[in-house]
Amino acid sequence: MPGFLLAMTLLTDVLLMVVAVQAFRMARRIETRFARLQAAMVILLCAGGVVASLQDIGVQATRLGWLSEEVGSWFVGRIHATLVVGGLFVLVPVLVILRKLTIEFAQAESVTEALVNRLPDGLTMESAGLTPREIEVVTSIADGKVSDQQLADHLFISASTAATHVRNIMRKTDIKRRTDLTLLAVVDRDDRS
Repeated sequence: MPGFLLAMTLLTDVLLMVVAVQAFRMARRIETRFARLQAAMVILLCAGGVVASLQDIGVQATRLGWLSEEVGSWFVGRIHATLVVGGLFVLVPVLVILRKLTIEFAQAESVTEALVNRLPDGLTMESAGLTPREIEVVTSIADGKVSDQQLADHLFISASTAATHVRNIMRKTDIKRRTDLTLLAVVDRDDRS
C-alpha cells in the first residue's frame, strides 16, 4: 500500500509539472501583464505542489526504511532549500509586476479623476433633464460617433438635427466640449451600475 501511495504522489507530480510547463509556454505568448502574472502564479503553485510532494516522498521513504535517516534528512533539507530558492526566483518577478501594475492603476485613477473633475459636480444625464433622444445622442458620441454626420447616419436623422441635439445637450449640461459628453456618458453609466 505505501508503494501505491508513493506512485500516486509521483503521478500527481508529473501532472503538476505538465501544467507548469504549459503555463510557462502560454506565459511566453501572452501580451498582457495581468495574464502573465496569472500564468506565473499557476507555475508557482504547481512547483510548490511538486516540491511539497517530493518532501513527502522523502519523509515516507525514510519512514518505510527505503532511505537511511542521514540520506532522508539530507533529501528533505535539499527540498527545503529548493523551495526557498525557487520561491524567491518566482516571487521577486511577481512582486515587481505587482508593483508596476499598482503604479499603472494609480496613474490611470488620477487621470480618470482629473477627467471626471472637468464635469460639473453631481452632473448626470437625468439631473440635466436630457430627453431620451438626447441621452441616445450622448451615448452615440461616447461610442465614437462624434461628428454631426456620424450621429445623423447612426440615429437616422439629418446632420442639422444632430447638431441641434448636441447644442441643446451642451447648454443643459453646461459642458463646452463634445469629448466631455463622452465623460458624461461614462460617469452616468458608472452611477447606474
